[in-house]
Amino acid sequence: MNRKMKKIQMLLVLLVLLLAACGKAVEREPIGTRSYGSQEADVEEISFRSGKFRVVGDLRMPMGEGPHPVIVMLHGSGGATRNGRVPFSPLIEIFLRNGYAVFSWDKPGSGESTGEFSDELTQRADILVDGVEVLTEHPSIDPDRIGLWGISQAGWVMPLAIEQSEDITFMIVVSGGAEDSIEQMAYQIGQQVACGGGSEEEVALVEQYWSQRAKATTYEEYREAVEVLLGIPGVKDHTGLEITEEKDWKPWSRDWDAFIDPMDVIEHTTIPMLVFFGELDKNIDPVQGAEAYEVALQSAGNQDYQIEVLPGVGHVLTPAKSGCFGEGGTVYAPEYLETMEAWLQHLSQ
Repeated sequence: MNRKMKKIQMLLVLLVLLLAACGKAVEREPIGTRSYGSQEADVEEISFRSGKFRVVGDLRMPMGEGPHPVIVMLHGSGGATRNGRVPFSPLIEIFLRNGYAVFSWDKPGSGESTGEFSDELTQRADILVDGVEVLTEHPSIDPDRIGLWGISQAGWVMPLAIEQSEDITFMIVVSGGAEDSIEQMAYQIGQQVACGGGSEEEVALVEQYWSQRAKATTYEEYREAVEVLLGIPGVKDHTGLEITEEKDWKPWSRDWDAFIDPMDVIEHTTIPMLVFFGELDKNIDPVQGAEAYEVALQSAGNQDYQIEVLPGVGHVLTPAKSGCFGEGGTVYAPEYLETMEAWLQHLSQ
């Protein structure tokens, strides 16, 4: 190898090392003490790099000496900051009271975190894996007791992260999907039709043909599904659905995030797991979800799991009358909070 080639090779090696060193460049800044209900916490702001994203959040430490176990809180879909799109404070209070530190961050595109998603589920999972790695290196965190709490869309994100990281040791799932997100959207749109006064037959047609539209491998399958859907009152209003002409249509790639089924991971997952569904949930099918988790965890041989379908609550586990969209408050059902606290205490035994 000539000298010029050796020099180029050395420069490439140095570049790789530099990129690796900067990949998760972590910054920590003490913020002070904050109150979460009856609990106080020492808070520090942490920022780290994850691929093209810069992620910024708060790590809240319970009072007392560490190292502490920690729970990472994961948002659902849409924009959200480290304080939650659903109220995080009552949950943080429970975690702190039971000796857990709590880490949550601004979702990229919200708050101080930057970057734009192209494949949201897989990119969020990558961020989570990097965030967990940051915690394993924190002097006040017990690296053998890192767990997750996540709601809604996080039900797809967390299993993807578990596949990549051996540092995640338990998981709390709140109204998380238990099928691919095409089927989940078919359920959600069907429930929107039902809430608008649609019949059971119309809801069943929505669920069948929404899935067929997205998973069609021929234009004929696609066209048939869309024509049925557009004949059901309310579908176009809720979705903006229109027919794509054959020259502009192509089947969806099976590599897209929409085809990810979290049960493909859960059926091999043996870490302790607490799973909640709301009986009146119109976003995630609670019956399908509870049954799918039960089957998957049994298949995994998981010896430490609990699945709860809470009556009289909607998607975010606040009391509801029907669960239809736009209904619901910000005060969690007591059974949700009590069950989660008891389960955390069980983990510590």
